[in-house]
Amino acid sequence: MLNLRRVCFVLFCFLIANVGLAAAQHESAPVVARHLVGPLHILKCNDNAQVLASIGEDGTLLVDTGYPQTADAVRKELTELGSDSVDFIVNTHSDLDHVGGNAVLGKDAVVLAHPVTRLRMSTYFALPEIPGEGIPNLTVAGDATLQFNEDVIRILPFPGGHTGGDLVVHFTRAGVAFLGDIVLSETFPNSDPAKGGNASRTAEIIAELIETMPQDTVFVVAHGKSLTKSGLGEYLEMVEGTVAAVKKVVDAGNDLEATLKARPVAPWSKWENAEVGLTVDRWTYEVYAGLSDAANVSICAPLTETLVADGIDAAEKLYRHLKASEADAWDFGEGQLNFLGYQLLMRSMVDEAIKVFELNVESYPESSNPYDSLGEAYMAVGKNDLAIVNYERSLELDSHNDNAVAMLKKLRGN
Repeated sequence: MLNLRRVCFVLFCFLIANVGLAAAQHESAPVVARHLVGPLHILKCNDNAQVLASIGEDGTLLVDTGYPQTADAVRKELTELGSDSVDFIVNTHSDLDHVGGNAVLGKDAVVLAHPVTRLRMSTYFALPEIPGEGIPNLTVAGDATLQFNEDVIRILPFPGGHTGGDLVVHFTRAGVAFLGDIVLSETFPNSDPAKGGNASRTAEIIAELIETMPQDTVFVVAHGKSLTKSGLGEYLEMVEGTVAAVKKVVDAGNDLEATLKARPVAPWSKWENAEVGLTVDRWTYEVYAGLSDAANVSICAPLTETLVADGIDAAEKLYRHLKASEADAWDFGEGQLNFLGYQLLMRSMVDEAIKVFELNVESYPESSNPYDSLGEAYMAVGKNDLAIVNYERSLELDSHNDNAVAMLKKLRGN
């Protein structure tokens, strides 16, 4: 299963609520479709990442495409909703739970994204470039407008909040704005400095959305419940408050260690979701990094250089050496190796991916997601017994992992 916890430290397992949606009845289905308004439907993948679909006389437009392994299920749900094919895809950013279905769903589609997103999808540090299916074929660096299914759809670049390539998609007549991962409505944002994100910029973006969007806009996010403008205002208060609190400590001359020790974000601890990695300390680090330009570089930067030059065994040796000797100098977050593993799978470097996922399981033995990823890699090479073992362990650690349930059924022939 590929999602934000494995890509950038977090996995968000939230429920959509308060937008008048009727759930389809699918027991343990990897994708559940819910009608939103007019031609718009929300497709929830693995009870986690949400895709927005506009289905009507002009065809089908998707905002994001979910995980690679849910792409066929998304296509099945679209067919049941009356969609024959996908005509347009807009990727809000490059996280693989947002672009993972591009290759399957976007074969005959125009795929739009920010230029930064396209770059991040085709390259990854020293790994060879991916030429391939699913890469956006049209980039949007400025405001763009599309008339589709009796709506005027505005595609608005808001880079620098979650990543350097964020887009917001505004269905003006339906009154719906899809925010991607700029806002995570039930927990702290993920303003990932390693991918061009910045906490202060996130606050600026939210404030601009509140100021410029119509009063009755429904803000749909990829992970969490949808928000009204009032709810988005409450979220902004939290973001601005935490940024100001961290800034006060930093302006007093404190380094990261002292800032974390001071716990300036503690008054907002109700927003913490420690289970998925969005902790007070993690958000404090992201705010600090944005204020001080002191973000650690992903450990994948030196690993990919060594892997390409000397092979996976040398890269594994380097990982262990740097973790023992320079742990504070690199970003060793759980998502780093997990993202690298999927980048290797996308390049058909399956043996290397398995070793990377195995290393992540070793590094995070009490986290569900690394086992899930390793199980997927074993499935890719037909080692189904090992895949079952890892999916079972993933499910033990996270009983809500619907992907593991679905994969175990498939592996066992149920």
